[in-house]
Amino acid sequence: MGFGGWGDAAFEVLVGLEGEPGPDRLEAQRESLERHVRGPLQDLCDELNEMDEFGTFWLSGLSGHPAAWQRQSASWWIARRIRISFTFGLDGLVLGGGSASPAGDQVRLFREMVDAEVSGHELAAVIERLLKVGYELIGSPLLRVPREYSPDHPRADLLKRRFVYAEKPIDTDDVDEIADALRPLVELTTWYTDYVATTGWDKP
Repeated sequence: MGFGGWGDAAFEVLVGLEGEPGPDRLEAQRESLERHVRGPLQDLCDELNEMDEFGTFWLSGLSGHPAAWQRQSASWWIARRIRISFTFGLDGLVLGGGSASPAGDQVRLFREMVDAEVSGHELAAVIERLLKVGYELIGSPLLRVPREYSPDHPRADLLKRRFVYAEKPIDTDDVDEIADALRPLVELTTWYTDYVATTGWDKP
């Protein structure tokens, strides 16, 4: 059938999962969740994967924690703790990508690359383009620049961050529009794989 978005039934299922549902309530919604929420999300993954432009998007599993049921997600894990994802919940479809819960060595290397002229300018330009198309950076920066860097550094705002992860909501059922909206995230994750994604691969 292909991806056709989410109907009213999907939102009804998610409303039924609000709060702190217990195991019995979760299980009672499993079939409807698979059909009306996870089914369309899988269809979206399949169509994006068939484009052969991105990597492979996989649906997250269903754990016993209510949050894993209330907000469904699919991710393309690109490198060590580097990903592009999209999630669907009561707020609709949200795209996101960048560094996900970086390890300590990645945070140190990230700041070194922000400090360096070439890689730092590249990242600043990538972020400027993301902001122009409606993405927002997730996570609270430090109040001060780390002490090993000058507080007057031209990229002081970035040095206050441990990572860069950007998100934006998107209201469309058109796969081509979704793919187009994902492309700026590929620029961000490519910067990370060029400069920060150290050896190894793992989810946070």
